[in-house]
This record gives sequence, structure tokens and C-alpha cells, in this order.
Amino acid sequence: MSGTPGPPGPMGNPGHWGQMEPMAKTARRINGTDGEIGVSSFIGSFTGSYGPCQEAVVIEMGNNSTSGEVESSIKICFQELDSGRMTDINPNTGDSVSTACNGGLAFQTYSFSAARDGNCLLYKIQDGNLQQLSANVDFAPGTKLGFIAHEDRIWFDANDGGGTQLWSTDGQTLWQETNLSAQIQLGDRLIAANDELILQHANGLMLFGDNDSLIPGTFSNLATANDVLIYSTGSSINLNGTILSAELNSDVVYHDGYYWFIATSDSDGPQLHRSDSSTLEKMTANLQPTAGQIVTPTVISSSIVFDSGGLVSFNTTSLVLSEMNTSIANLNSQYIVKDDMLFFQCGIPSLGYELCVCNGDDAWLHSDYALGMDSSTPQHFTIVDNRLIGLVDHPTEGGQLVEIRDEGMVLLWNYHSGNFDAGTQGEIWFDNQMIYFIGDDPAVGLEMYGWAYGELTDDWIVIH
Repeated sequence: MSGTPGPPGPMGNPGHWGQMEPMAKTARRINGTDGEIGVSSFIGSFTGSYGPCQEAVVIEMGNNSTSGEVESSIKICFQELDSGRMTDINPNTGDSVSTACNGGLAFQTYSFSAARDGNCLLYKIQDGNLQQLSANVDFAPGTKLGFIAHEDRIWFDANDGGGTQLWSTDGQTLWQETNLSAQIQLGDRLIAANDELILQHANGLMLFGDNDSLIPGTFSNLATANDVLIYSTGSSINLNGTILSAELNSDVVYHDGYYWFIATSDSDGPQLHRSDSSTLEKMTANLQPTAGQIVTPTVISSSIVFDSGGLVSFNTTSLVLSEMNTSIANLNSQYIVKDDMLFFQCGIPSLGYELCVCNGDDAWLHSDYALGMDSSTPQHFTIVDNRLIGLVDHPTEGGQLVEIRDEGMVLLWNYHSGNFDAGTQGEIWFDNQMIYFIGDDPAVGLEMYGWAYGELTDDWIVIH
């Protein structure tokens, strides 16, 4: 007969069956060993105000309760997630943003420029709270270079009274990164390439990375593709150290072993070119003089899509240039690529300004959100957790935050009950909890608004 099974441990498995005792004269068996004590995956729970929810239940789980390391959580909110106006820096009707003071970047925290008492200052929003980061001087952050993330900090131009220099912040502290003799001007550029940050300015190219360095000279049209730095110097293009006889006229994309861009290499003016890093080929001869200035060369499927009068496509296999859908006119620089499709604001006779889409071979109307001749003017597209988000101007409801799906646009949030604009200043930004944009209100002026997107991304279960 078998021995008695060992007792199970808490949350564990039953013990093993006993084995026959060796050399025993009778069929006496040894009792089984005890089961191991099990380990719970429950880490902890929380009720109350949590992140963007004021009435939450949060259950945290991990590999085992002993380590205390949270690997997943269930978050339930018993009311709508937070949304509303985030600022009123100049109380009542005073605008917090303006044409010259409306930039920003969401990276760990959301940092942005806002106006107060005639000065353009740097602020941040973290966990729904507004905090001023810069001193009370006309700091003018990001007005010439914009904002860019690098090495866990946000970098931008600013002026603390000693001239416009390059600065950075981690959301807590400000650093002045340069002390240039010739201060930063409009037309200078700041980009990231190959784990470095490159500043193009009057003294040359300044590279910030493991070892900061300066390349002296006069440079223009700074671009990057395939982690390679590309720029114009005089009448030549420097592409990864190779000098090409042309002037760069657009941004650069990399596709199928070639760098593609608009450049001027002869009397035909700006044309589409490609380079394999050693040779330069002119691919077109009859583009408009302003080709690639609204929609820069963009890879869609096996084609390079850009503007030249209308929206055109250059097939990189057949090497044929074609115009897509001549009924689409009045192209706008509001566009984005998602799932190998180009979504863009377009003008169509009898429909106004609506959303169009292009697959590299053809282009067509995606959504007529404002039916008839009214325009919804979709803009400020961004991708949040693989969802395409934008702002529209409804003819009677005003500015609205929408999600763009295959079947059309879906309203996410109508930020104001009246017919007031959203997105006329700035763009859409988002951090790990909220989407931000600038909206108008007759009572408080132009202010920053935020909408928590956790229900959209299934991070929160909302019950109300």
C-alpha cells in the first residue's frame, strides 16, 4: 500500500506519495513530504484618489508577494476620469498662451511655455498640478528651436537676460547648456541623430553626446535619416561624410537602401533625388519650385509621397511619378503616418477642409466630419498608444478631440459647451496620463486643457 500523502502547504501543491522503504521485510512505506508553501501574486490594493481618478480602486499584482514588485494592476474608476481646464495663469480673461508663447513637450512631465505679466515663462504640469519652472523674466523657451527630448531631459532655446542659449530641464531643475558668443537665432536648428543632439548655429555644428564637440563652418538644411546626419554646406550636401554636388531643399527619408530628398543639382531646380551614400541620382525633372515644402518626402508602402502642386507619389520600383486624386487641393502641413498610410488635412470642392488618406498609390476622402460645405479642419494629429488622435472644428460645437478610426472619426471629448476654437495655438501633447491642447473660452481666454485617456487605452475600467 502507498504511504500517507503529505499535507498541502498554503496555496501550494499536495505532497508527493511516499516510497517503499528500501530493504524492508514488509511492504511498509514512508510518508510523503510536505507540500511547499505557495506564494500569492497579490501585492496590494488602494482606494481613493489615484492618478486621474478621484474615486478609484486599484489592485496591484506581481510574480510573488514577497518581492513586492508590481508587474500589472487592475484600475477601476467609479466616475469619469479627470478632464478640464489646467491653467488660468492670467486670471479671468487674460490669455495664458499667445502666438509667440505656446510651445511645449510632454516627456515624463509636461513642460510648456506660457505668458504672464508680459513675459513668456516655462511651466510644467505633473499629476494635474501646475508649477512654474523658470524665473520671472522673459525666458521665451522654445521660440526659435522648439523642444526636443534627449538623455532624459527636454532641450530648448531660452533667454534669461544674457542672450538666447540652449537650455535643458528634467522637470525639476534648469541647466544652461551653452554659452555661445553668437546667440541662437531664428533659422538655427536642433535635431537628434545617432544618440546625439546636434545644434546648427552661426558658429557651426555643436554635437552633444558622450563627447561634446564642435564642427566649425557654415551649414544649412540640417536633416537626419537612418541615424545619419545630412546637411548642406555651400552648394554641396554632406551625407555621412560623402560630398554630393547639390543643394538640399527638404527633409530626408531612408528607404530600400537609398536616401530620398528634394535637392537642386542643375538648372531644373528642386527635384527628387536619391543617394546610396556614394552616388547621387536625379529622379524627376518637372516638379514645382516649392516641391516638398508642405508634405516633405514621406515613405508610404513602396512609394515616396510629397507635394508638388498637388499630392504626388514616386514609385520606387517602377520609378514613375504620378499625381494622386486631382480633386484634392489646398494641401496643408497637418499630416501624419500610421499603419503605412498618410492621413492629412485636404480641401475638396463641395466638402470643404476634411480628412483624407493616402496608401502610396491613391488618395481619397476619409471622413466628412462636418457634413456638406462646412469644414471640420482636422489638425494636430498624434498617436497615443497606437490610436490616432486629432482636433477638429465642428461648425456648431466648436473644437473637439476625436479618435480617427477606419470607419471614421469618433468624438472623445467636447472640451466646451459653446462653439469655441481648440488648437488655433500650439499642438496636441500627451504624457503618461493626459492629452493636452490649447482651447479658447470667453471667460478665461486661451488656456491649456487636459483629458485623461486611460479608458481609451484600456488602462482604466470606468464604471459610473
